[in-house]
Amino acid sequence: MKKIKTVTALFFSPTYTTKKCVVAIAKGVAEGLAAEYREYNITTPFMRRQTPEYGSDDLVVFGVPVYIGRVPNLFRDYFASIKGNGAIGVPVVVYGNRAYDDALIELRDIMQGSGFQCLAAGAFIGEHSFSYILGGGRPDAADLQKATAFGEEIARRLLAGAELPHQLQVPGNPYPYTYFDARSGKGKSIDLRKVKPETDPEKCTNCGYCAMLCPMGAIDPENCSEIPGKCIRCCACVKLCRPKAKYFADETYLEHKAILEEKFTEPRREPEIFW
Repeated sequence: MKKIKTVTALFFSPTYTTKKCVVAIAKGVAEGLAAEYREYNITTPFMRRQTPEYGSDDLVVFGVPVYIGRVPNLFRDYFASIKGNGAIGVPVVVYGNRAYDDALIELRDIMQGSGFQCLAAGAFIGEHSFSYILGGGRPDAADLQKATAFGEEIARRLLAGAELPHQLQVPGNPYPYTYFDARSGKGKSIDLRKVKPETDPEKCTNCGYCAMLCPMGAIDPENCSEIPGKCIRCCACVKLCRPKAKYFADETYLEHKAILEEKFTEPRREPEIFW
């Protein structure tokens, strides 16, 4: 195996929780290997204008959030276009204390299909995009300590000459993957695809920050109360708006959020590592 020269933290992270986990892991690896450390953010359309490509002397920690039990589906083709060319890969998913379902096996398959050799994988917890109490404040110090330790262990194993598994085993259903079946309080399946956030005109300064952050480029930067594009409910505009002008008012969305908070705030989920 070639010596690893560069360790990259590669992430899609609208509310920064995935970024925190991936950066901690990647820095742990880089320090352990005395390798160059880099970050590559692919969250917004501007950042995705180019597609990264790696080689056999690279190690890439690739992290995405879990959306309804899966890899964010509207970006799947872009994720699959990232070329590994024999690089070592570490798929990481971050979920909001409910479950990661098939997201990790899906990301593993995407990376393997793109030429990465997957050595290890992780499922970490971050504050749920819909909520402030589901996984509230996470990843916290304990999570990030585990993330760093995971990265350090990856480095130790590589320095010890660890062999790459033919097929890294992780939980989940193989293709075709399944989505989490979101339901209302009456037990009926719900569809949130057309739901978009509202804007409080008393708070909004039309600064354009939310438009810049939006992974879909859905918000009109000239009139931030207008959302002509498709919304994926990542809640970057809600959670990162400085004057707190963005919010969701849709009754079905709010009911679903309340059900999630009631059922999944406890117990506290812990990170899982797979070799």
